[in-house]
Amino acid sequence: MSKTLNIFRKLIFVHILFLIVMSLFRTVFFFYYSPLKSFDGFYLDILNAFILGFRIDLTVIGYIQAIPTILLIVLYYIKKEVLLNYFEKFLIYYLFICFFIVSLLLCADFGFYSYFKEHINILFFGLLDDDTKALMITFWQNYNVILILAIFFFYLVILFFCIKKIFLIKNKNYNSFLGLKVASFIFITFFILNFLVIRGTLGMYPLGKMIPNISTNEFINKISQNGFRAYTNALSAREKYLARKYDLLKATGYKGKIEKAFEVYKGTSDINREDLLKNITYKTKKIDNRNYNVVVLMVESFGMPILKYQSEKFNILGELEKHFKEDTLFTNFISEGDGTISSLQALLLNIPHRPASFAFSQSIYKQTEFTYSPAFLYKKQGYQTSFIYGGDLSWRSLGQFVKHQGYDNVEGKINIFNHLENITKDKDVYFHPWGIFDEYLYSHILKKLEKSDKKQFIVALSTNNHPPYNIPNDYKSKSLIYNNEIKKHITGDFDLAQQRFKSYAYAVDQVGVFLDKFKKTKFKNNTIIVVTADNNTIDGIMEYDNNKLLNSKNIPLYFYLPNELKSKLNIDTKVAGSHKDIFPTLYNLTLKDQNYISIGRNLLDLSIEHFGFNGSRIVNTKENTYKIKSYNDKDIITEYYKASLAISEFLVKSEYIKGKK
Repeated sequence: MSKTLNIFRKLIFVHILFLIVMSLFRTVFFFYYSPLKSFDGFYLDILNAFILGFRIDLTVIGYIQAIPTILLIVLYYIKKEVLLNYFEKFLIYYLFICFFIVSLLLCADFGFYSYFKEHINILFFGLLDDDTKALMITFWQNYNVILILAIFFFYLVILFFCIKKIFLIKNKNYNSFLGLKVASFIFITFFILNFLVIRGTLGMYPLGKMIPNISTNEFINKISQNGFRAYTNALSAREKYLARKYDLLKATGYKGKIEKAFEVYKGTSDINREDLLKNITYKTKKIDNRNYNVVVLMVESFGMPILKYQSEKFNILGELEKHFKEDTLFTNFISEGDGTISSLQALLLNIPHRPASFAFSQSIYKQTEFTYSPAFLYKKQGYQTSFIYGGDLSWRSLGQFVKHQGYDNVEGKINIFNHLENITKDKDVYFHPWGIFDEYLYSHILKKLEKSDKKQFIVALSTNNHPPYNIPNDYKSKSLIYNNEIKKHITGDFDLAQQRFKSYAYAVDQVGVFLDKFKKTKFKNNTIIVVTADNNTIDGIMEYDNNKLLNSKNIPLYFYLPNELKSKLNIDTKVAGSHKDIFPTLYNLTLKDQNYISIGRNLLDLSIEHFGFNGSRIVNTKENTYKIKSYNDKDIITEYYKASLAISEFLVKSEYIKGKK
């Protein structure tokens, strides 16, 4: 018993050491990412956040301790002291490996937060599914990898040395634990203590699974979480989804009562119950008889809020500025997702992003033909349909998925390169780690319009404004002088921020160059161009004085419309919207008396109310932006959002079932 209790004592000392390490890490996280200009009024909240964080860290220790607790009890009853000696040596390596894994996840969480302003969530696994080589290049170019690895290695050496040193502490002679001398009582106490540490609370929900809010400040509420618990929660969500246990209909409260969702969405109980999809089927109201090419550009990470600093000295918009002024720019627009794939598939399939869902291209829907989607509709009307991606089509198995969505041509970076004319430079000069430079993507689109002998429908996704933020060597950047107003709103490393803005400026400038060239062509009178973004990840290095919720998701929606068409339209650029609303708007501009299925709305129809959705449960209207805290809320906006998600899930599953027949 004395040997057993000595080992238990050493385990406690090691755990205390690592709890101190985790608390130090939380302190670094707090001061590095804190957007608070002053702690006044928040001191008690911050203290409570750190205390709660310590308790959550303790749950991690509880999980690590579970195996030693069980084995200590088993070995005690075997009564072989030599086994306890071997076990003591084993624990040094067991604890080191466990703490190494936890440390790795803490660091991963730190990096994840810098990009998404959230702890590790289900999007983390999407990053792991990205192009591994490109990710490695990104890390290498954006961070001092050698220094980081050296520091981490040094930390691991010290950690191992400390663990080993603790287990070399001279044993004491124990014959009781907390006054208990009977072995069975001692071990029951071990079990109870370990269980309580893992659970973290005597309340209904285990701590870590359900973390209470302790402040009115959103960032302070995030301090308590740690990377390990965030990862395990995300892993659980992923496994449930992959095992088909995640049920959006159940989550939104419409499982078994989908008709009610259609009633809420339509705002009436008078719905078509025989064919529910008829309730979201509309007919286009085209106002002229002209045929138009349709080009939709999704520009990587083209966030809107930074544009308020546009000036001669800080020329972040470049050649795109004049087009934003000349044409139609919707400014109250948000992204469906927080990652590229989530917003892209919302656009491609013309549906809201379904929270906690996985990419269609990496799910059971990989080969499902969503026949209601845009490319199928345009193909039916005689258009040649093309999807063009500036990166590798193998990314997220995107190419394999898109070819089932009604596109005649599915092209990636190699297709673009092979169509280039007058190649005078080394091949590598045309590419960056994630794809081909944007200027070549846009020149490829122009050539496709020039050589076409039929109406063109083109959807394109750029890659340039993406870590590691490369721009072509021969590109001459426009003036980007940072005044104090800009600097005080930038968080994190300023050198990296400059690199990000330089890449951002190149990406949007090239859109402007593309539009310059396009407006000099003959097809400027018969082509509609839409420019939007996938998300506002520039938000990761910015803080806002006001409209924080809207600004964090705000992206532009630009329309180039031929003058004759534009003069016939009544446009309100302040209406709210998100990716789900782009194609309903385009359908009504370009397709004559065409039936279409849509959950989104025509942004040019001012007789109806408009909403933008983001998968982080954010909804914007013309007047306000709301964060839905719980699906249990009963207000009108929450109910409309939930109903829309439920209908989206119903629509997706209907197409999947239809495709299996």
